[in-house]
Amino acid sequence: MHEWALSDGMVRAAHKIKMERGLKEVVSITVVLGEVQDIAPDIFTEIFDEVKRQQDGFEGTKLVLEREPAEFRCHQCGEAFHFDRGLLPHEISENIHFVPETLRVYIRCPACQSEDFEIVKGRGIYIKEIVGETGDGLDADTGDVAEGRDAR
Repeated sequence: MHEWALSDGMVRAAHKIKMERGLKEVVSITVVLGEVQDIAPDIFTEIFDEVKRQQDGFEGTKLVLEREPAEFRCHQCGEAFHFDRGLLPHEISENIHFVPETLRVYIRCPACQSEDFEIVKGRGIYIKEIVGETGDGLDADTGDVAEGRDAR
């Protein structure tokens, strides 16, 4: 299942950050889900709750999910635009879910009809923030851990 691999990857990445920052416990993880990827939040959360049990210091971790709307920019005319996934047939939506690059087969720039556009935001999934406790009982906010992420 796609969500299983993504959830497992998020927990493993958070565990690495926990170790790097010297955190004893991870209190919360904020994960951003891009609209293009169309991850099912309920399934992702259910799997996260299962996967987190495999890592020390994640027993009480709260998952906070944020949706990031998709935004595109046409390379031909410069138009910035969005799309409404709800207007797509289920089969096409599923294709985009598993291989987001197929988006260009189904969507065109509304201004010039070009298929040459970039996904400015809303492409993937990333950890935005991790809040944890250090060994001395103080809260430690890692801030924006998404620095340097691939913003596709």
